[in-house]
Amino acid sequence: MAEIFETRPKLSWRQWLDPLGYALAADLSPLDLENLQKETEKLAVDQPEDKAFRAGFLVLLKSHLKDGRAKLAESLHIYRDGSVYVGAHALMMDQLICHILDTSLARARAKGQFKQQPKLALMAIGGYGRGELAPFSDIDLMFVSAKRPSGAMVELVEAILYLLWDMGLTVGHSVRALDEITQIAKDDVTITTSLLEMRPICGDETLAETLMAQVKKWVSQQNPLEFVQAKLAERDARHRQHGATRYVVEPQVKEGKGGLRDLHTLFWIAKFAYRISDITDAIALGVLRLSEARSFAASQRFLWTVRCFLHLRAGRADDRLAFDAQVDIAPQMGFHDRSGLRDVERFMRRYFLAARQAGNLTRIFCAAIETDFQSSPSSSIARFSLGRLFSFASAQSENKLAPFETRKGWLLLQSDLRFRDNPALIMPLFAHAQSEQLDIEPDTLRRVTRGIRASSVEALQSPDDKKLFLEILTSAHSPERMLRLMNESGHLGKFLPDFGRIVGMMQFDMYHSYTVDEHTIKAVGMLAKLEAGALEEDAPLASAVIHEIESRRALYVAVLLHDIAKGRGGDHSILGAEVAREVCPALGLTPEETETVIWLVRWHLLMSRIAFRYDLQDPKTIADFVETVQSPERLKLLLVLTVADIQAVGPNVWNGWKAALMRDLYHRANEVMGGIAPAEAAAMAAEMARDEARHYLEEKEGWSAAEFEEIASRFYASYWTSFGLSDHLDQIRLARSFDTSGKTLLLDITAEPEMQSSRLTIIAQDHPGLFSRIAGAVAMAGCQIVGARINTRKDGTILDVFRIQNRERQALSDAGDMARLRKLVRESLAGDVILKEELDPNRQRLSSRLAVMQIPPRVIVNNKMSKTHTVIEVNGSDRPGLLFDITRSLAHQGVQINSASVSTYGERAVDVFYVKDVFGLKIDKQTSIDKITKSVMDVIDKDAQSKVLSDVS
Repeated sequence: MAEIFETRPKLSWRQWLDPLGYALAADLSPLDLENLQKETEKLAVDQPEDKAFRAGFLVLLKSHLKDGRAKLAESLHIYRDGSVYVGAHALMMDQLICHILDTSLARARAKGQFKQQPKLALMAIGGYGRGELAPFSDIDLMFVSAKRPSGAMVELVEAILYLLWDMGLTVGHSVRALDEITQIAKDDVTITTSLLEMRPICGDETLAETLMAQVKKWVSQQNPLEFVQAKLAERDARHRQHGATRYVVEPQVKEGKGGLRDLHTLFWIAKFAYRISDITDAIALGVLRLSEARSFAASQRFLWTVRCFLHLRAGRADDRLAFDAQVDIAPQMGFHDRSGLRDVERFMRRYFLAARQAGNLTRIFCAAIETDFQSSPSSSIARFSLGRLFSFASAQSENKLAPFETRKGWLLLQSDLRFRDNPALIMPLFAHAQSEQLDIEPDTLRRVTRGIRASSVEALQSPDDKKLFLEILTSAHSPERMLRLMNESGHLGKFLPDFGRIVGMMQFDMYHSYTVDEHTIKAVGMLAKLEAGALEEDAPLASAVIHEIESRRALYVAVLLHDIAKGRGGDHSILGAEVAREVCPALGLTPEETETVIWLVRWHLLMSRIAFRYDLQDPKTIADFVETVQSPERLKLLLVLTVADIQAVGPNVWNGWKAALMRDLYHRANEVMGGIAPAEAAAMAAEMARDEARHYLEEKEGWSAAEFEEIASRFYASYWTSFGLSDHLDQIRLARSFDTSGKTLLLDITAEPEMQSSRLTIIAQDHPGLFSRIAGAVAMAGCQIVGARINTRKDGTILDVFRIQNRERQALSDAGDMARLRKLVRESLAGDVILKEELDPNRQRLSSRLAVMQIPPRVIVNNKMSKTHTVIEVNGSDRPGLLFDITRSLAHQGVQINSASVSTYGERAVDVFYVKDVFGLKIDKQTSIDKITKSVMDVIDKDAQSKVLSDVS
């Protein structure tokens, strides 16, 4: 099985870089070619007829292919080396395809179809041409004839292709005459690229050599800059399609930013631009340095290994590293739980570091080539090394920022200086690039990376460096761009070792879209946008409040450090506060600033937790929040930090609903800090919201005061602070329609694609279990509730607002889907559907992505949060019908739900219910609490009885 790999040669990084060195050694192929040839010869004797021979030959080929793939898979699991796999796999396919061609040609000649050996060369192109073949990658072939192929030759080619297809292979092919190949390539950059990777497999050697020489000559006559620009544009379009950052938590290993295709782009551009045969030649030209070539080799090797495991796991071509795939592949790659991180988190951090290496190298390389070509005649490109070229460029530029210089928008360091000898120049480089709004010249950036590696932490942390860093962080000129550049160069993690611990760290959940370091940098960017007024429409309050803040520098540092302690095996807020206690004085912050940062890091999740989970109409909620915050300045800081943090989590996480809740909490807390009692503040906020709605309807829509009062008087004060003005207006109109219709149910669905959800509003007569029936109907319709607000009117009717998504986590907008939801809600409330059977948890199948998420379930029954209600908080893995099961369980325990907050954070559901017993009182008997807790825990985790938590006053 794997014996043939046990003596495989020890390969240097140079050998791994050789794009045509896929074979490396003949014994790497798992195919028993000698035995295959003997079996084929025996079959030809036993089954001379074409039909019988073909059937037997196909069985033979499939058997050897299956055995070869099994040996390759076994070797991958033993050695975890994707480079060996893709090379050996390509070699095995070469041998199989050549055997098929030789056998088919021999039989054709025996039948007299060819009087002499046909002028036919079989070429490998694409990734197969590079000698890189993942388990289920396409096999791209080009059949080349000396002239227009004859009928017999076409028949031969078809016979070969049908055999390959019948073997279950995915084969891309073309049949070309020698003189048409370069003509076709002129108008198609994809064909041009495939020619760069072309290599002969078998057939007429002279024809293959003629073709290779012809292509080489044609390439030498082309304009390199046009090809470079086309490939860079192609790369940028690909990045936009698969996400503009390489730090997405479910990356695309092949096409995503920092993936294998970026390395391929580097290879293509190098071959076309510098007329080289392989990447190692680029070192001699000075295009790549030795350390960069090693990084290239290491990144390619790791990414290939991941891709091979992905293909084998899926049993097909699959290049998306989804959550469930990450969990399965991490231990196969040799990763284990360690230092507070799960194996999958350690694996993904290694992945992101490899992607960063690949992305940085490709970005620097491509930018350098582009500069090279734009700065010198194309005829002399091959004669210039980048070092000499940029030395010339520096000499011609104006010296205004000595020892730095500028040229055509680039900031560069004089060629006679080295960062490794002058580490004190590194931070000023970034500072100048930011203040002058310049890009750092690629070769200078490469020199920075080398200088950082050669420098100690102490050498990078002089008082001047720390001062400049704070200026960069708090600058009005795009601190996000500069921090990202500092991070990708390795400087930020070296300058701040605590930040280095979160570089490439994955947050293994479906809520966060980015790695911890990328999320942090994006949060700083959001903070700068808030200050610049770029987010006024999405976050008007935070955009205004940020200009009232006195502790601006502390705010920026707090955002930088808010997640600094993730992955340390404890509450990252508490641990992060301790990190801030050490880091802030070291950066030069004052004691007052340091204490502010410590507090903000410790409580950076407080405001969102209170706003999104708890009843803001309850005076005690506000009083407890104010007791923790204590000052208006801290309240402003916390608001702005929270908004920036949420906006940086991922696309469409922040929405109008969350903005309204945050504003409500802020204004209530601010009023209490101003001396108003919490209950009075709640009443004032409700009155203001009520008056705002009344004024609008009277002035804009002609409502009379009596008309408005008839509807508005039926709502409790808590309703008016639950929504914003536009929601109030919509709901009041719906309430009037309901009151005048005489019907028992009003249902309205409004799609809001910009929020990736739809708003479901229901007005109906209240009765026990109503919430549960609505939740069940939504689940039956294939939707999920991602937010909910329950309101009961004085006349006993409810006005419930649910935010729902379809199976694709988008707004429910299809008319048919909306009609089905309406029908199911009506049938559910009428008792025409047996929801318990339809939504049996045992019949619900979680997606494989959800199933791998480990969310410890818990139920907290809390009598301290409110003076009038018992608060039940439920945390667990989200699934279809979960909310129905929870609310049904509460109804069976005689619990009345007066208000609820339903939230989902990716795969995590956090549902909070304000409840009373059947007598309208708080639930304070321990026996009742235990029954409720056990009942709900049974719903979210049947095997988790030991995980019950209670917090009872």
